[in-house]
Formats: sequence, C-alpha cells, structure tokens
Amino acid sequence: MNCLRCNTENEEGAKFCKNCGMDMTYTPSNENSNSTSSDKLLITYLCIYFFVFISTFAIDKLVDNPYEGPIKYIRGSLWILRNLSMILIPLLIKNNPLKIIGLILTIIYAIYYIYNNVEFMIS
Repeated sequence: MNCLRCNTENEEGAKFCKNCGMDMTYTPSNENSNSTSSDKLLITYLCIYFFVFISTFAIDKLVDNPYEGPIKYIRGSLWILRNLSMILIPLLIKNNPLKIIGLILTIIYAIYYIYNNVEFMIS
C-alpha cells in the first residue's frame, strides 16, 4: 500500500506512513470534482439561456411577424430549449434529497409552462 503523500511502500493495514507519518486511512474527498461539475452545469445553463435570448431577440427584430410561417417553429423550439434547460439548475444542488425535490419541481414547472404556451405552434 503506497502513501498518498510521499508514495512510500507501506505494509498492508498500516495506519501511518513509515516515511512521512501521514494517516494511511485518509481518503481524499471529491468536493473539488463536484464543484467543477456544478460550475460546468451552471456555465452550460447560462450559455443556453444566452443563446436562446440572443436568437429570440434577433428573430423579433428581423422578422415582421415571428408568430406566423416557418419561423414560429424555430422560435418555439428555442423557447422549449430554454424551458427544458432549467433542469440543469437543480443538478447544482449538492444535497441529494433536495436535488431530487428540485428536479421534480422543475420538471413539473417545465411541463406546465410548455403545456400552457405551446398553442401558438399548433395553430
């Protein structure tokens, strides 16, 4: 069994390193990797939201009536993408029970919002 600090070979079951004295029962935490993945999810959400915002703004300024013709499907798809990307927000929560509750509430909200506002795509 090698020491994590100095990489010295120690006997199996040793409690401390014979070279540097480090606790051999120590296991590094994954706190930094969770923080990194949370940062990536947040950046992904912000990029999606910003992309949809800029695209919708451009469509509204460049097209006379964005609610008619084929452009309404592009605008509607962007709108659905923005609402579904909200699922990334609860994934940032570190507490698992709260994360599950957040995911359920976000999914219910997204389904409700899409259900109530998808009429313009059908007509």
